[in-house]
Amino acid sequence: MVVIGGGEPTLYPSFRDLITYIDSLEIIPVIFSNTVLMTEELAGFLYKHNASVMGKLDSLKPEVQDYLAGRAGASEDIRKGLRNLLKAGFSKPSGPGKLRLGVSFVSNKMNLEEIEEIWHFCRQNNIFPNMEILTPTGRANDELEDKLLTADEIKEYKLKLLEIDRKYYGYDWLPYTPITASGCLQHLYSLYINIEGNVRPCAPTKLDEHPALRVGGEYPYNVNKMSLREIYNSDLFTYVRNIDKMLEGRCRNCEHNEECIGCRGYAYSVGIKHGIDPLKALRMECQQCFK
Repeated sequence: MVVIGGGEPTLYPSFRDLITYIDSLEIIPVIFSNTVLMTEELAGFLYKHNASVMGKLDSLKPEVQDYLAGRAGASEDIRKGLRNLLKAGFSKPSGPGKLRLGVSFVSNKMNLEEIEEIWHFCRQNNIFPNMEILTPTGRANDELEDKLLTADEIKEYKLKLLEIDRKYYGYDWLPYTPITASGCLQHLYSLYINIEGNVRPCAPTKLDEHPALRVGGEYPYNVNKMSLREIYNSDLFTYVRNIDKMLEGRCRNCEHNEECIGCRGYAYSVGIKHGIDPLKALRMECQQCFK
């Protein structure tokens, strides 16, 4: 159960009750946090309740991290939170591959020169490097569009990181996937519920904001209007869940579809920006693949 949002989930007044409840169901809580509020005590609570944590680390340079976070002093707070997680034992996996701590960092023109250093930092501390590409949505679309990387820049750093993993850490992976060293198949199995109860295939696939998918001026796929089962079985989400059978361009009939269907959220964001129908945008070829 992934606890994530367009804000900081640890601010939620009932956050600890939620984590305790998820853990009581023998489901692993996975917390996406900027770690700004990650005290030693909170880190210990999360460790005790079998949580995994995905922190934030866009840059090792305070001025770059502060700019990308949109707040002065964010870098210092983020690093302190990560230290508290390390101190609580999150970097000591119970077995090979059983990591409980990751950091999410978004590749862009401001941190491109740091990517290798951040990668080494993650591998050396048993931290899963959740390296994503800046997606043209939200603040990234409004304020950071000039920070987007070119296809050649993305290809170059992915191949370099693959070389590092093979040489130093014994990892081998498919370099074409949208998340570096990890495929993304979210659309085939997950549902994302935002703070208003609207349901999406994943966070950047903002179906609820598109006028073509509204009924009577409102987006119908909301947990306050329909059960999650009804939403899951609806025509729209059945379509999304089978998107791997309808992919276009290079993604169609790709031999790697079992581990990668490209980033549907990125394809959707780019397609919508260019006026493409939302259902067609979902099945567009991956905009980041260099295969």
